[in-house]
Amino acid sequence: MVKLLLKFNAAVIKEIPFEKDEYTVGRKPENDIVIDNPAVSGRHARIFRQAGAYVVEDLNSTNGTFLHDRKILKANLHHKDEVGIAKHALVFINDEEAKSPPPASLPAVSSDATVVISAMAPAAAKAEAKEKELVGGLRVVTGESSAGQFSLTGLTTYIGKSEQANIKLKGFFAPDLAACVARKSDGYYLKVIKERSVKLNGNVLEDQAKLQEGDLVEVANLKLVFYHQDAEGPLSG
Repeated sequence: MVKLLLKFNAAVIKEIPFEKDEYTVGRKPENDIVIDNPAVSGRHARIFRQAGAYVVEDLNSTNGTFLHDRKILKANLHHKDEVGIAKHALVFINDEEAKSPPPASLPAVSSDATVVISAMAPAAAKAEAKEKELVGGLRVVTGESSAGQFSLTGLTTYIGKSEQANIKLKGFFAPDLAACVARKSDGYYLKVIKERSVKLNGNVLEDQAKLQEGDLVEVANLKLVFYHQDAEGPLSG
């Protein structure tokens, strides 16, 4: 099955099965995929089938179309490729391609590229390994929640009052999905899903920020402190 997943920050907000030869993306309602955001052009981009392949093409948009954070005019799409349009993203899913065996050859490197291979000193290797053992947590300091603290062991932890949220918010005006914490190789990132609903250390967070030890996260009536712990150790009280 071939489909597109429309995401805002880290949250999937729509799934579009690829059932015709072309899908247009833009702010105007006549597009197949409408993104109501002033940073998105009226007709921003299109994704289409061509000679058995899938292609994304920018339609002279004002702010550009990106493939894995690289601005493109036209490019082929492969399984799990992510097309960036303003703060939104379209993830291309092709199950048939996913089942195919990976290519035997390594990717080509341009002749002007410089490849540096260095041996990591034992002490540095141990430090890096130790850092990877650390997992993050959020401890409730103010407000009501289902638990007093949460271990951030998953790739994504959602905060909101909806059923899919891992950290539940209470209150009629609390957003369904306000934010999420994404676990990456270099640490944890707090990402905004509902605009102007999240504060980090007392300041409104507009997009995303890397979390540091002791950071204060405020969402609705909930205040949480971010901390690290050993993956094998117990959560501290």
